[in-house]
Amino acid sequence: HQVHNQQQPCRNFSKEETPQLVSITDHLDELHKIPLADVRNFCIIAHVDHGKSSLASRLLEYTGNLGHDRQATAHQLGEKTTSEYNQDESSAITTNNSTSTETGIKSSSKHKEIKEEITLLDTLKVERERGITVKASAASMLYKHPSATNEQGWILLNMVDTPGHADFGVEVSKSLSSIEGAVLLFDSVQGVQAQTLSVYDKAKALGKQILPALTKIDIPSARPLEVALAVSDLFAFDPDTIMKTSARNRIGVKELLDSVCDNIPPPSPLSDDDGATLRAKVIDSWFEPRRGVVCLVRLLSGTLSENDRISIVEPSIDGKGPKVGKDNYSVQEIGLVMPERIRTGTLQ
Repeated sequence: HQVHNQQQPCRNFSKEETPQLVSITDHLDELHKIPLADVRNFCIIAHVDHGKSSLASRLLEYTGNLGHDRQATAHQLGEKTTSEYNQDESSAITTNNSTSTETGIKSSSKHKEIKEEITLLDTLKVERERGITVKASAASMLYKHPSATNEQGWILLNMVDTPGHADFGVEVSKSLSSIEGAVLLFDSVQGVQAQTLSVYDKAKALGKQILPALTKIDIPSARPLEVALAVSDLFAFDPDTIMKTSARNRIGVKELLDSVCDNIPPPSPLSDDDGATLRAKVIDSWFEPRRGVVCLVRLLSGTLSENDRISIVEPSIDGKGPKVGKDNYSVQEIGLVMPERIRTGTLQ
């Protein structure tokens, strides 16, 4: 496996110390064993170009959604903690500056490869071309964590990557309505900006658990301490709880996953859930010429299988209660987004 970051070479694990890696792609038929208490629904929110999609891609890499080789590499490189990085930051910057003139073409090519590698959730053509997120994207992951109550020790993570531009605020609101917590990112160079305040207010108004994190802490012009103090003063976060991350060097990825598992609450079960009645919330939908209508749904109760016929429930009007629509539709395919679509045949 080729590693693009030359400052963090891979370390070969011995058989005795090789960590047990878990990937959702290996356990699709066992997801029904995970109770609701071991589910975490969260999104990543921030100002535009503060590193949301890059960090989300690193989370997918660390949890094995992108393959076992990349997961093993991510775990090895991720062992370099923030404190260790701070100790040799000065020498690393000096080395980079001294060699930048000689390897200018090679360096730009390397950064291009890295950029392509860590924008996996940007699937639209305009997102790839402009380097910004326009439409919210979702992905499910499996992560082994001590807080899990099931015997396997798994936490099912459902993540939504959101746009940061003001013109796509509806996508952010839609994502926040389907999760229990949000990771709020702050660029270590640019600090707090306009949309940072906007997305924070939206999440706070909905009562969501908010986890603060700094991004791009490895950039030479980064001001992590200064930005952390400003964030603490403006948003009343405890400075010690503000995580430090870098998608480029895979810093803080494990710490971020652990914080999500520890601090974001699981979804609450419906008070009248009888375990049989199907109820699901449509988060997003779109039309594809060869498939028809595709819906991204959050299952609230019951089981949804292929060939089932479903109806849309109309919202309550004038206090008369919800009304089931007259039309019904056939379910052709069912699966999970990881971020590629994986057909499972059923959801429950």
